[in-house]
Amino acid sequence: MSANGVGRLYIVQGKMNQHQYIKVLEQKLIPDMPKHFPNGGGIFQQDGAPCHTAKSVTAFMKQKKIPILPWPGNSPDMNPIENLWMIVKRRIAERKPTSKVSLIEALIDVWARDPEIKEMCPKLIDGMPKRIEQLIKAKGASTKY
Repeated sequence: MSANGVGRLYIVQGKMNQHQYIKVLEQKLIPDMPKHFPNGGGIFQQDGAPCHTAKSVTAFMKQKKIPILPWPGNSPDMNPIENLWMIVKRRIAERKPTSKVSLIEALIDVWARDPEIKEMCPKLIDGMPKRIEQLIKAKGASTKY
């Protein structure tokens, strides 16, 4: 996600690992970068999941010159994408999907078309400096976010 909206979803079969994650980065993130950051720039944020912090992923990000925002391991709730997932979960629950296929269809539809998600993206990104300031002030501990 960026202030310009959300990117394409990648439905993972099984558990995400470092190799799948690199594939997602290559096939989804990098091709979407110009859409989200037409003037260049942009800082990538991810949590400390093992597939994100693997040496191969770190090397890939460095090779592709994708800057990563340093983030304390105990503050994943500070990631603004969590706010979007809350909306997605609520919208999907309203639809009451009855199969894996209907769940995936609902997920893709909500993610790509829900007006609240489109409206929230710029607000959440614009609020990042304040989130980071609060996190620094709390020395990585809990904040109101």
